[in-house]
Amino acid sequence: MYRKIALALCTLATLVTGAVAVHAADELPAASFVATRFAGSCDDKNNRLWLDNKHTFKTIVVTLRWRAAGGKNLTDQFYPGPNSSREIGCAAEVEVLEAKFADF
Repeated sequence: MYRKIALALCTLATLVTGAVAVHAADELPAASFVATRFAGSCDDKNNRLWLDNKHTFKTIVVTLRWRAAGGKNLTDQFYPGPNSSREIGCAAEVEVLEAKFADF
């Protein structure tokens, strides 16, 4: 009888551990929820740069490098909240350097 209980507990522990591991593996990387886009023009060479966070409940820390035509490269961190869009400024080019989930 004790063997059956021990076997049942081991089987249950294995199933629970496997379920937790599958859930953690299913988590998509933060970068998959981040998008940059150009919407509207600032002048004939630059467009309005927007940063979108498409995650439904997590804030993402995003490091961007962008440059206006004829300007310097700018690098900064942004913290877009869940399901949000924010305008960054005028740019001709943009690159996402890093995206990670916020720790708070």
